[in-house]
Amino acid sequence: MKLGISNLKNEKSDKETLAIVSIYDRDGIIDEYLIFYLASLRVIADCLIVAVNGELTQGGREKLMTVADEIYLRPNTGFDFGAYKDVIKNYLRAEELKHYNKVILCNDTCYGPFVSFENIFVQMRERDAEFWSMNYIEDPLLPHFQSYFMVFAGSAIGLLADFLENEVDSGIVNPIQACGYEHGLSEIILSSGIRTDYYTSDVKEYHDLDIFGAPDYALELLGLPLLKRRAFSDELSFKDNCRRALHMVAKRGSYPIAYILENVYRIYHHDVSKALQKSYITEMSFFEKNYTSREEVIAFCRNHKKVYLYGNGYMSVLFMARFQRYMNAFGGYVVSDEYYVPTQDQTERVCRLSQTDPEAPLIVAMTEKMAIQITDKVRERKNVLFLSIDPKRIKYVEERKSE
Repeated sequence: MKLGISNLKNEKSDKETLAIVSIYDRDGIIDEYLIFYLASLRVIADCLIVAVNGELTQGGREKLMTVADEIYLRPNTGFDFGAYKDVIKNYLRAEELKHYNKVILCNDTCYGPFVSFENIFVQMRERDAEFWSMNYIEDPLLPHFQSYFMVFAGSAIGLLADFLENEVDSGIVNPIQACGYEHGLSEIILSSGIRTDYYTSDVKEYHDLDIFGAPDYALELLGLPLLKRRAFSDELSFKDNCRRALHMVAKRGSYPIAYILENVYRIYHHDVSKALQKSYITEMSFFEKNYTSREEVIAFCRNHKKVYLYGNGYMSVLFMARFQRYMNAFGGYVVSDEYYVPTQDQTERVCRLSQTDPEAPLIVAMTEKMAIQITDKVRERKNVLFLSIDPKRIKYVEERKSE
């Protein structure tokens, strides 16, 4: 598919804020919730570029042209970060970032804002951070800034340009691999020493809240000014949390609630209008926590000449995006013998557990549920680091097995 750019491009001059918004709709339709979002962003952005991943209808183009300075059409590869890279590298060129003191990267995965972006930016300006995101996830191993809304200033803009150039592949089609970019960028930001911040509540205990599974508590406790669309997906919409969140937004009265109802019905085929008629009692839900700290993992990687990773699924993608930079050498991915499948991809080093040196340093990059199942397979090994299991539980499991 040939890339296209709208005829709205104007001659650039030094300005304050550049906003790049990545959007995707399977039908190429632009709903009113997104126009509201972009119009709100338009107030604080001197230049607003919308990168469309995939299709765009003529009607959608006409809607976007009412709020955007530029429309950049591209294939739906590389997803959000691929779009940011293409816009900055292939259209703006990296040196053109110097025209801006602030760069906003965000996507279309949220309804809102329920607090104006203008008010949000006034508040964040007083904190004088070089980088901030709308929300931050507190986790011992994988603390990260959520990437659906990020703001870069000062030296953070250079860090962003380097990250996009060196670590983002704008042609990938695997969404799991793309998930690593949020973590890779977070690792660079956290290790850089620059001033960072986030808009939501500074109460540490709230920052492992699952904003998808408990969006009502994200609004109530975190003060998140956005509502994630995925809360209304087939996977989560059976919970009352998303209905309570919708009820809360409606009660505030500052947001056109019909925009959410229309989009939810078109995308997920759910009529959630009845949610506005009652109150709900819900439970908080939290993201899965890891037990090994980021600092422990960095030390483990640096203290061994070569490190192996047990597992080659989602958890390992996130792990490698963050910690491969700290390894002296990567030995490969290790899987249980019964699950080993030869691969034709020579760059993907996968080996059976029985083939690895029993003394080889091994990091178990699996969720707790999966990791528990392989504790007996590595019981005799000395250099094993579990990421997601409480050490007390490992001891308990081993004691039960020996009974």
